Amino acid sequence: DDTEYLTFKDIERRPQLFWMLILMVVLVIGFSGWQGMRALMSLALSIFAIIFLLVPALLAGYEPALVSLVIAGVILASSLFLTHGFKPRVWIAFIGTFSAVGVTCVLAWLSVDWLRLTGFGSDASVYLNFSTGGTLDIAGLLLGSIIIGLLGVLDDVSITQASVVQELRRANPELTPFELYKRAINVGRDHVGSLVNTLALAYLGTALPLVMFYSRANADFWQSVNQEVIASEILRIIIGSIGLILAVPFTTAVAARYFGKREVGADDGHEHGHHHH
Repeated sequence: DDTEYLTFKDIERRPQLFWMLILMVVLVIGFSGWQGMRALMSLALSIFAIIFLLVPALLAGYEPALVSLVIAGVILASSLFLTHGFKPRVWIAFIGTFSAVGVTCVLAWLSVDWLRLTGFGSDASVYLNFSTGGTLDIAGLLLGSIIIGLLGVLDDVSITQASVVQELRRANPELTPFELYKRAINVGRDHVGSLVNTLALAYLGTALPLVMFYSRANADFWQSVNQEVIASEILRIIIGSIGLILAVPFTTAVAARYFGKREVGADDGHEHGHHHH
């Protein structure tokens, strides 16, 4: 009968998002040049790996901890090697980070079990459980998200440690592997101090409405901490911090052992100094 029905779904935000993205790309490439270009490519690859590899594997019901660990390795390799090339220090950063991720994965797996976290802390998990007919391991998904969330900070701290050892060795070829380790660990301590803070603030920032909701409800603080939705965020921060603290000595030890036995020339060094300091 010629009646037209119009449905308003949402405001069109894609053009604005597109321009914001362009701004970010221009700034990254303007500041870091070819290095920035490679970093953006590795970011795109990481997002691709999560959406097209991790998510389908998890939805297919594979063991979340194992799948997340494998995909973490893929993301780590793409972000490190694509951004920094196949240099010795990058291999060292990869080995250091991946071993830290492995240990952290086991720790996260044990603690999710120990704290009896169900993974139903967020609404999204509840909806997901309904839409998949309860076939997914939701607690495992929580574990996967902890592992993937850890990667960004870990590759950052590892590549820095490997670079520091290499630079120290180049500046003073007399240093023994042990002295290299000792000096580089001092830098690592400062770095970890600031990054643990970064990690906690990133998670807290995301959970801010939640924190406000609990404070508004006049809930007892200790009672709130026990709620799964809060407890799982606290666990993320703890596991993330442990991962960071492990990645530094792991990477530094491997780097000190490798560079301590070699001449470090200018050719295998940096094309760019520190990538983020």
